[in-house]
Amino acid sequence: MNKERLFGIGEPLVQRERDQGIPAADYLDLVSGLGCRALRSWMHITEILKDPVTPDPAELARHKKLLKRAAELDIEVTGMSHEWFLPEGCIQRTGHAMPARDLTEGSLYMQALRMLEESWCTMASLFPEVAIWEVGNEWNLNAFLHPDGFLMTDMSRPFSPDEKYDIAVDMMYFSARGIRRGNPKALVASFSPALSTPALGGGMPDFFPVMYGAAWALDQVYQRIQSGRYWSENTDDYFDIVAWHPYIFTTREVADVDLFLDVEEPDTLWRDFNDACYRVMRKYGDGGKQAILTEAGFTDCGHPDWEARYGKYNQKIMRYAAEMPYVRTLHNFRLLNENAMLSRSGIEDNQIGGLTEVYFGLFTDPEDGCQPRARARAIQEMTGSTADLAAIGRRISQKLPSGR
Repeated sequence: MNKERLFGIGEPLVQRERDQGIPAADYLDLVSGLGCRALRSWMHITEILKDPVTPDPAELARHKKLLKRAAELDIEVTGMSHEWFLPEGCIQRTGHAMPARDLTEGSLYMQALRMLEESWCTMASLFPEVAIWEVGNEWNLNAFLHPDGFLMTDMSRPFSPDEKYDIAVDMMYFSARGIRRGNPKALVASFSPALSTPALGGGMPDFFPVMYGAAWALDQVYQRIQSGRYWSENTDDYFDIVAWHPYIFTTREVADVDLFLDVEEPDTLWRDFNDACYRVMRKYGDGGKQAILTEAGFTDCGHPDWEARYGKYNQKIMRYAAEMPYVRTLHNFRLLNENAMLSRSGIEDNQIGGLTEVYFGLFTDPEDGCQPRARARAIQEMTGSTADLAAIGRRISQKLPSGR
């Protein structure tokens, strides 16, 4: 397999442009400087479109500028949305929610699926520059796929794991159908499953290491597709590429521990829970498909010793990925810290993951000069790039509007 797109970066650059005022396209010089040739870009349907067929001109322009610069730097873009529209009659009009599954034509559920298809058709036609569309994020978890109104009413009653996988298969089918109408040349990636714990809603038996949740989720999806009870038994009608999140989590038995904190060094366990996903693909006849490891990263929570250690860990998983013949791209999450952004917003304690979420960045926040951190140096060492990352970062941070 051609590995020229092996190393990538995931970052919601357009959202950051809105928040901080630096053009999203400028940050791609950091991606290129790292020696990375792929970008996973947050392109939420409900931010780019006003409704399933109507683009927002300002948002369209922002993403077009980003994609134009990516093409100039020969960076392949995977566009990802985990937001969608809901029909009138639902509690919500947008979000990560779906009505109860009801395949009766005209039901709220079927209306939502038709809107999803139309939305993806519009997105794919608006952005022919996007090589790959990832149609969802972590739908095996309650946070990213839940009942209409879940976050506003009763969070004690999420979809069951079976309900989530049923709905995920439906959504992938209608998403893929829309993308193929909008741009037949684009590749469709499956939603990206993540870990599994009882509290998060993944459904895997809790005596397995949580990282095997991605393989568990994929097996649930494949079982349904090939059961003959859904829209098609051909996996090509749902996705061309399989995606998952291969985060490393601690396996220590510590009460109330944040799974992202002080993780052990990646070893053959990391390789095996990725290989387990591929074993699922092969089991169902998809061994010839490529895979994208859509989010892999480390958060040091501001501990300098963790930052230095995780640079070595990052190199290790990159070496493993290079040896995995099925892997097209490993996307490192994420490009930039969020500490300054959260401090400005006053929402640090409410951010997803709290302090954990702040320190995934390979570079400091623009307010701190966009300076390379230990993992950025480690990734650049792996790719062989000799770009002056510090100088690129300073140039970008100087574009921060005054008063920010």
